[in-house]
Amino acid sequence: MHKGISVVFVAVLLGGGSLAQGADAGKSLYDRLGGQPAVEAVANGLVDRILADNRVNKWFAHAAASTENANQYKAKLATFICAGVGGPCKYTGLDMVSAHKGRAVTSEAFDAVAQDLVAQLDQLKVPAKEKHEVMEIIGSLKPSIVQSASTHK
Repeated sequence: MHKGISVVFVAVLLGGGSLAQGADAGKSLYDRLGGQPAVEAVANGLVDRILADNRVNKWFAHAAASTENANQYKAKLATFICAGVGGPCKYTGLDMVSAHKGRAVTSEAFDAVAQDLVAQLDQLKVPAKEKHEVMEIIGSLKPSIVQSASTHK
């Protein structure tokens, strides 16, 4: 991943697929979300939202610098999401601690991106169960993204 690109949100979804229950027991979160077309819709819409969000877009300056950069960021985010929700993609970027080290990502910024994700999932009419699972993954990654000055030196 380009070292100038903030991956505040790329990190949010990595954490592995979740265990399904009931009729969905054999399906990954990736499949229940709708596969690659759904992953790309989430990634594309989310990047558009965070680039327009003054609460967080300073962490995404490289992605906002050009249409080409934004499209590359969307593609990397889609791969990251795909891998994180149990899809067939292989994410090969930095781990989340390394990607966010020294970037001074605040808890408020993390929460703002999570709010942008919820808005995107709502726009795409993602069912409550799957949306909850995605948001649980987000919560588990917060300590890797929001780092104090004394953490992860």
